[in-house]
Amino acid sequence: NALRSTVKLASRGLNQRVQKRHGSGAAAPEWTGVDKIIRDKFPEDWQVAGLILGGYATLITLVSLKPSKAKAEEPVVAAKPAETSGAMPSIDDAKFAEFIENESNLQKWIDSAE
Repeated sequence: NALRSTVKLASRGLNQRVQKRHGSGAAAPEWTGVDKIIRDKFPEDWQVAGLILGGYATLITLVSLKPSKAKAEEPVVAAKPAETSGAMPSIDDAKFAEFIENESNLQKWIDSAE
């Protein structure tokens, strides 16, 4: 009996009446221009939203599928070997690395150190 009275008290709060509002009090808007063309085919808001999202999805898909342009290859310029004749650059000079890349110049530098 105590359980039954507790259930009755608890269920009283659940059975309260709530005023229902349907939100259809205003007249339908008059569409003009592009909106009129679209709304003639798709009258509901969810249909227009689906159309817009589908358009963006199609656009993104087409852009991602488009092949990218191949980059033009730059011609490789061969480095000129350092000249064997002429003065030997200083070790601190930036041209020294190019100078010793040539075998004869390297040998010339070794011979000069002895």
